[in-house]
Amino acid sequence: MFLDTSIIVELMRGEGPRVDSIMAHIENELLFISVIQLGEVNDWCLANCSDPPARILQLKDIVNVIPLNEAICIEASELKHQFRAQKIIKFSLMDGIILASARYIDQKLLTSDADFRKANDAIIIQ
Repeated sequence: MFLDTSIIVELMRGEGPRVDSIMAHIENELLFISVIQLGEVNDWCLANCSDPPARILQLKDIVNVIPLNEAICIEASELKHQFRAQKIIKFSLMDGIILASARYIDQKLLTSDADFRKANDAIIIQ
């Protein structure tokens, strides 16, 4: 299961109604993120007075970090344009990188971001 940064943040907060649902989806699953998400998580930690180095180490102990490559980057750009053509105007290149990375390794994407609603391989936690 590929985790969107929105899911990682929910888990780091450790509370809220979505955490139980997230845990049910990831139980007994291999977990993956894109290397670029380490920057997003670090940014969140800095903004929320959380210990970034400790959180990044903890995250890397739990997930497999997928590197970027040319195929993922090209697909990400194409996804951004496809989603925006479908009137999902907030779908960003970062969103495209995350979805393209999940697809590159044949994984479903677990997210709480409704911008992925048109992706049939995304599971959106409400």
